[in-house]
Amino acid sequence: MSVPSGRTFERITPLGDIPVAVSSPLSVLVYDGRKEAFRTAVDVLTYGMDDVIAVPWESDVVQKFLEAQFGGRPFVFVLIEGNAVHAGETAVKKAMDARGIASPVARGFEALYPKIAAPFGRVVHGEAPAEIHGTYRLDPDAQEYVEAIRADHTDSRRE
Repeated sequence: MSVPSGRTFERITPLGDIPVAVSSPLSVLVYDGRKEAFRTAVDVLTYGMDDVIAVPWESDVVQKFLEAQFGGRPFVFVLIEGNAVHAGETAVKKAMDARGIASPVARGFEALYPKIAAPFGRVVHGEAPAEIHGTYRLDPDAQEYVEAIRADHTDSRRE
């Protein structure tokens, strides 16, 4: 899989070979937060899910994460679970599965995503999402940004 910088990443199949901590860290959902409708959709998707942090794509820390993970700043929907980075249609499916949305519905959205993402993205977001799909290992250079997101969220819970 090539990404904007030409850097390639190993696709993970199956996820069983990713070491996961005994107590799983919070998952991080990266979404386009520039429009109220998307912020609301993510609020609905993550409502009652204490193990998921939703962070807007346009935030500084996400931009640094994307640069470290993909060697650029691709416009992409991402779900980070432990040491796995799910992108594009895979992130859509994983997010729906995490929410408990019936598997056939989640699979339907996953199959539909590649067909509608580019035209929908251009019209609604002003740009098409990057053609990055699948599950990748969290790059060690990107891990510090994910940990910062998790720490910031944990700190804000204490306040």
